[in-house]
Amino acid sequence: MSQETTSRSIAGALDRLAERVRSPRVLAIRPDERARLESAIERARGQWLGPSEPVLTVALAGGTGAGKSTLINAFAGSVIAEASEIRPTTRFLQVYHHRDDSLGSLPEDLANDASFVAHDRPELRHKMLVDAPDLDSFMVQHRATTKALLKRSGLVLYVFSPERYLEERTWSILRTETEFSASAAVLNKVDRVGSREELDQITDDLRSHFAAVGHGEIRIFRLCARAHVPDATGARPNLALDVDDMTALRAYIERELQGSEIARLLRRQRQAVVTHLQTEVDQVAPASLASSIDEIARRAIPRAAEAGRRLALTIADPLAAVETELVPLLTHHRHERFWGPFRFWLSLCDFVSFGLTNLVRRSLGRQSDRGDLIESTLERAARIPVEDALRAQAREVQDALYASGLPIERWREITAKGDGAGLIAEIAREIEGAFDIAAVRLSEQGQSIIWGASTVGGLVPALFVVVGLVVMVRDLFTGQYAGLTLLWHLIAMVVLFFLALQGLVSILLPGGTRWFGPSLGPVAVSRVVSRTVEGWISTYRSELEADVADLREPLQVLQHVNQSEATPA
Repeated sequence: MSQETTSRSIAGALDRLAERVRSPRVLAIRPDERARLESAIERARGQWLGPSEPVLTVALAGGTGAGKSTLINAFAGSVIAEASEIRPTTRFLQVYHHRDDSLGSLPEDLANDASFVAHDRPELRHKMLVDAPDLDSFMVQHRATTKALLKRSGLVLYVFSPERYLEERTWSILRTETEFSASAAVLNKVDRVGSREELDQITDDLRSHFAAVGHGEIRIFRLCARAHVPDATGARPNLALDVDDMTALRAYIERELQGSEIARLLRRQRQAVVTHLQTEVDQVAPASLASSIDEIARRAIPRAAEAGRRLALTIADPLAAVETELVPLLTHHRHERFWGPFRFWLSLCDFVSFGLTNLVRRSLGRQSDRGDLIESTLERAARIPVEDALRAQAREVQDALYASGLPIERWREITAKGDGAGLIAEIAREIEGAFDIAAVRLSEQGQSIIWGASTVGGLVPALFVVVGLVVMVRDLFTGQYAGLTLLWHLIAMVVLFFLALQGLVSILLPGGTRWFGPSLGPVAVSRVVSRTVEGWISTYRSELEADVADLREPLQVLQHVNQSEATPA
């Protein structure tokens, strides 16, 4: 993968992470958590989106009067930064860099106000020394500039003076910054320490403080930087120093920190940044979120189904009225499967039972009209109980989310979209769908019974007519013609036969609401309430999982890049 492709991948991952931190779908990120995450993201940008060539940024950081500017002058061998004993003089970054090195590790807002001094010393190739404003400055902008630099530094030289090496304002920043960059300490101005024993005591104090922040093995260089800064004539101050580690510090910066070591420090820093980001993400999106949602769903969905059954009992009358409205449709649907005279007989009975207008309207009505009929029937009598049941289920799951430590603001938004009218419409569609299933089931049942009844219903009346005609012809020739009397007898026999046949069919095939099997209404209500709650939880879960993915997957990208860079090609 090319460097450009890698940079685009990293930038995209960090943009995705930052966007989700700013605008989470479900997760409730507190302002302090958001601030920490955004700070960590900016730190990651500084580490991964710097120059393609590994240039180690060495930051000189410390409190007022510690001698940072004097120290960078000592490295340069000339005065490149203004120094003062009593007041802060570094307001902007002072950058000492090789003329062939990229300065891309400094963000634009820092580079615009920085002062750059170029050199051609090969021992400082791929190393950029930066003098930063004081850590304990009372100017907010100065402290912000230094913190921004520390986020991009691979090595930080913390500079202390014997008088103020325990300054709390300085250490408050060190506690949060030393975990990310390689660190070394410089105890400057050792010429002001009265004795070797006092110097050793200060050194031990420094080491103890660094140990308390996880850097017990930190290297501490003791020196007097001004002894190595020549004046205008090129002469250096003649100071009698018992201890002076300037040569060792130069060796560390100029010779020990070479290409492979610089790359190792940068990888170490990047890994620390990823680890820190992971810790911050774990605070707002712990791994237990998914299991908590699954457990809530496992309990809530059966409870919703039971709540639906209770709701069905509450609105039993309108549900029964709906089924009563649907019975003629199923009756007509089944009767259509018969044929011959028996079909005519059943149609006549349907006319007597349901009325011609009502039957034709139901038979010829569109499916949407049927749904509107169901919905309007329920709307008139069941709106309030349905809304109460819906709100109760929303509150019950919300309480479970709150008890599990899950955010509830998005849950409220999701459930607010559900209302009684919507649930009633869904119940109407469920009942209508169950009706269609029942109709199909009826079409598949009793084929032999329907065939037999239709056949017998055609043969027997035909036989009656034939017998009647034979009798009428016979009586006509014998002079005993009965006339209308015989006709009425034939009609009576056919009617009685059809009644008997219809009764037999009704015994063999279920009729009325029994055609539905289990009552459509209660089953539909239970399913819809359960499905509604399941849909709410599913929406909440999917958005929560999307939040977590947007927070965690970018970290995997950073981790993969760091590991691939550590693996030899």
